[in-house]
Formats: sequence, C-alpha cells, structure tokens
Amino acid sequence: MKKLGTPQWLMVGGAVLVTVLLVLAPRTPSGKAEANAASARVSEDPNSGSTPQVDGPLSKDPRVAAILAELNAGGPPMQIILKLRDLAEKEPDNAEAQFHLGVFSWQTGQYDKSMDRFRKVIALDPKGYPDAYAFLGRAYASLDSTTLAVEALTTTRHW
Repeated sequence: MKKLGTPQWLMVGGAVLVTVLLVLAPRTPSGKAEANAASARVSEDPNSGSTPQVDGPLSKDPRVAAILAELNAGGPPMQIILKLRDLAEKEPDNAEAQFHLGVFSWQTGQYDKSMDRFRKVIALDPKGYPDAYAFLGRAYASLDSTTLAVEALTTTRHW
C-alpha cells in the first residue's frame, strides 16, 4: 500500500477545512434575520427532483415576488425562470432577480453562471444578500477552487 505524501495530505486537509466552513457558514448575520427575511430562501423540493421551490417570504420586489409565486404555485419551472431572466435582462441592477437566477443556476449545476450572478448581486448590494456569499463559496468548492471558496464563505463574518 502506497503512503500519502505531503501534497495528498494538504488536499485532504483543504477538503476537510472547506467542509467545516460550509457547515459553519452563517446563512444570515446574527441578529439580522428579520432584516433579510424579505429575501426568499430557495430550496429544492425533495419530491420533485430538481424543481426549485420557494419557502418563506417571496421577495421585497413585487415583480420578482409575482414570478416566484407562480413557481411556488406549481407553474412550469422553465417558463417561470425565463420570465425572471427577462426581468433581469431588462433591469440588470435588480439584485433580487439576479440572486434568484443565481440560486436556480446553482441548483442545476451551472456553477459558472451562478458565480456570475452571485458576484453581480454582491457588487450591487454587498450586505443585502448574505446567502450570495454562501452560494458563491459552494460553487467555488464544487469547481475545486478551495481558496476562493474559503474567501467567499468567510466574507460575511467581517461585517
């Protein structure tokens, strides 16, 4: 049996570090949950494969809220996501639309697209969407960019 060398141990240690940081990463800064509650939390419905479902308050933007309500009501996911994408294209500075498109991209394994969306959200509103940092870190981790993943995941702790 071949022994592990220093590079292999460093990779194992890095993987453990990223895993621990992912588990410990805050979803919202402590004491600010109510302030960020308007940003809907998107999760996957385990009974529907990869169809995103929205839990909690939908959105502080009424147009995004209406689109997400359609999705929550069981509407056709791709048509609804296209509506959200159209809104984001018409209003590229709409952080709420960009955030949700980033989540949908992340959930479908389109990490490069999701990272672009989350970077844009962070540039538009660095404190309004703490989950953008967490999703960005997870996307980096999925693409084996450990250093960038750790940086994104620890950013919210410096507020």
